[in-house]
Amino acid sequence: MKILFASHSSALAGAEQSLLHLVGAAAERGHTGTVALPEPGPLAARLEALSGSFETVIMPSRLWMGRRYSFLVGLVRLVQAVSDLPRYASHIRSSGYDVVVVNSSVSPVPLVAAKLAGVPVLQVVRESLISNPMLRSALPKSIIRRSLSRWSTSVICISQYVAAQFSYPNRIIYPQVGREFFATPALQERPAQVQPRAIMCGTISPEKGQIDAVRAIHVARSLGTELRLDIYGHGKPGDVEELKRLVDDLDLNDIVAIKGTTSEIKGAYESADIAIVCSRNEGFGKVTAEAILMGRPVVAYGLGGTAEILAFGGGLTTAASPHDLGAALHRVFTEGSLLQKLGAEARESGIRNELAESAQRVLECVEDLQAT
Repeated sequence: MKILFASHSSALAGAEQSLLHLVGAAAERGHTGTVALPEPGPLAARLEALSGSFETVIMPSRLWMGRRYSFLVGLVRLVQAVSDLPRYASHIRSSGYDVVVVNSSVSPVPLVAAKLAGVPVLQVVRESLISNPMLRSALPKSIIRRSLSRWSTSVICISQYVAAQFSYPNRIIYPQVGREFFATPALQERPAQVQPRAIMCGTISPEKGQIDAVRAIHVARSLGTELRLDIYGHGKPGDVEELKRLVDDLDLNDIVAIKGTTSEIKGAYESADIAIVCSRNEGFGKVTAEAILMGRPVVAYGLGGTAEILAFGGGLTTAASPHDLGAALHRVFTEGSLLQKLGAEARESGIRNELAESAQRVLECVEDLQAT
């Protein structure tokens, strides 16, 4: 089968890493095709190294939702998206694809183009369309949700949280997590003289909540828990500078390390005692799942897809405030064997079975579209 995978971004955030797993699974199952990217970027290099069965092509596809999309900006983006349609639809018609897989709901272009070309399309909805303040648009969300449903042949939502906000017929399949995280995690005892260490991974942004995490570390230390924090991830320069200023203002420069991106994230989890997640509208929460699979307890805001993952065990959820988060961190390290109990829950979490073959399950849905 010849498949077009359409990406809204050329970065390497959670949605793009999930796409890598899908393309790899498609190649393993003997499929061929193309991955369309809106611009050059790090995703292209990873795709080229992944499989010779899929080529990459640059196809602009403007978004209809975004962080700074005021009504006027949103209208301009919609006009630009319409201008992207003819080339996209022509590519689909001329390339003989059997199915189009759209990896995100934030761009309408590949979905509409596939509809115009008469090719079955699987739409993956990864976003909390109603509650996420970062997804602004000139169009009402009710119209966006209805359009996604009408224009697609089939829809997959990546969590119950996302599906509830989408509210149209769909199938729920959690995103694939890297196979390297599925090895049975070993128990590790940190020497008593070594300060406990927390880890936080993900794009540095207001939505991901690194600011709250730093404040929570300050609260935990004020309560008597000498906890350190390593922050991994990239971000816009302004967001990173704001985070660095807060670390300096709270006199935490020797306690909080902003480490940037790393190719050894598995090792970073192994060096930590606990993971922190402060996202308020996570559709799924890849970093939460990775930490649990590594046997690392998670202390997190009890919101969105994060709470859905932790319902399987292995973490504590709190109200969305740095004070409550800091108090929970203090509790984990001072309340008897709570840390060990949460670690055991993480190692035995039922989410492991849910994630093991996620990409293969998505590909089965793709193959069903060709069969129909």
